[in-house]
Amino acid sequence: MPRQPAQDISKADISESDFKYQLKLHSLAYLPNIRRFLDLMHPKAGRHILPVMDATGRRMMRNASIHSCLAARSAYEAELALKARAEQNKADLAERLAPAAIAPCRADLDGPAAVNQLADDFVLQTTRSDGVVYVDLIRMGWTGAQLKQHTDAARIVAQRRQEKQMAEVVA
Repeated sequence: MPRQPAQDISKADISESDFKYQLKLHSLAYLPNIRRFLDLMHPKAGRHILPVMDATGRRMMRNASIHSCLAARSAYEAELALKARAEQNKADLAERLAPAAIAPCRADLDGPAAVNQLADDFVLQTTRSDGVVYVDLIRMGWTGAQLKQHTDAARIVAQRRQEKQMAEVVA
């Protein structure tokens, strides 16, 4: 029996047992029926990776196929990271805009702070419509007890502020 010529080690592919070990090690599965790889770390991604074939197209290059699968996994994880970063940017933007767009909670205000805020709300409501409505103040975050306690003082403060603004406009 003639000797087989020595193969170049750099061109030699990994053995089948090493291939199976590498599949387990990297959480990959080879589906021989459809000749595709499945990444078990991201099974819901629905991605099947094609094997790398030799020049004749008959024999799978095991080592190159595993590296191809790992490269596809890295690309998918980079895509997931990009989506997560975009979502985080949206959340950060919403967090920065929310204090300006949403009125602060008024239920925890008490004393002079409550009177000043309620006076501001009175002025705001009168500029939007004909008058101040109890239901609108409740929607803004005021409690009934706060309105009963601070309404009279806030009305006086709001009237003084409007009179002061009118005096500044006339002068």
